[in-house]
Amino acid sequence: MITSPQTPHSVDPGDSWPDAVTDDGLARIRTARERAVGWLTEHVADDGTPSGAELGMGWWRGPWALALGGAPDTASALLGWAERTALTDEGDLREGPYGGGGASSPVYFLSALAIGGWLLGRYDLAGVINRQMDHFTDPASGGAYEHRDFAADPQQDVLKTGQLGISSLVCGRREHSERIYRWLRRQWEAQPEPGCLYSSWRGDGIVTDVSGMQRWLYVADYSKERQTYFNPGIAAAFLAGYAQQTQDRAALDLARSYLSLNVEGTPAQFDDPGQVQICKFGWGAASVLAADPASGMLPWTVRMGEWFVRRQAADGSWAPSAFLVAQPTVVDLFQKTSEHLMELIYIEIALQASAAARG
Repeated sequence: MITSPQTPHSVDPGDSWPDAVTDDGLARIRTARERAVGWLTEHVADDGTPSGAELGMGWWRGPWALALGGAPDTASALLGWAERTALTDEGDLREGPYGGGGASSPVYFLSALAIGGWLLGRYDLAGVINRQMDHFTDPASGGAYEHRDFAADPQQDVLKTGQLGISSLVCGRREHSERIYRWLRRQWEAQPEPGCLYSSWRGDGIVTDVSGMQRWLYVADYSKERQTYFNPGIAAAFLAGYAQQTQDRAALDLARSYLSLNVEGTPAQFDDPGQVQICKFGWGAASVLAADPASGMLPWTVRMGEWFVRRQAADGSWAPSAFLVAQPTVVDLFQKTSEHLMELIYIEIALQASAAARG
């Protein structure tokens, strides 16, 4: 199990972005995927223990990413370690370095583990985790609670709700998917101003009365630099998948509406070497492209494939936004590498399908 220092990441924001699928571009993406799988595999011990497990929680997306990336043995070992060590019998996170017991609800983490379990044929474990997540879900609206103590504060947010939606699609929880679709539509229709996304809901309305760090977390202005650009992408990834499962064209239109915030936003989303907040836009764009090849998302999916390639370190890892984490640990690198690998794979799938359709 390797815990070597981070290889510096670099990007030249002056380089132009490609907008068409090419054999060279697909090869670059394939190489980036293989390098990322190699990095993650080297950081999982034979018994499934991830590097830095004693320091913090960066591993939860690993089983999902590695299963998609063609390393089911490592993915299964990591999931087995999580089941034995990091999860309670009820499917919640244990306290300590495993992420449980904090103020935040565990939905964002557990949802990724449920997906990993489902992809690896651990339907029993995925079921236990899904039932645990039901406890942190508003049964009326379908929204995921932001806080573990949701009785004190019933705030719900796009990020956790969108992630919960992805696991509902993968695990075939149709009623949950339907409620989450309605939740995301309500959130979009309640937006108070163009060019911004207010991502939270509380009680009977959208949350607007926030300031300081809370405003940065829950209100993004897409004309400004270093914002939380990721919410439209995760919303669109769910909505595109929901549209595929239900043949509901309105869901796909809503996905494109969310992505329009990124499309019409500042170029700094892509060009700023100090931030990676745009990563989920690539996932969302690829999902919409896969659902509708005529959606106009092909150039953006191509761009984001190249974005991931340029941001990857020589050792195959990716790092968090430098303006947030100046000196990333192995926990940070494991978290971001597994996330970016998963996102890049969905981009690769969509672009490969597009290339094959053209002949």
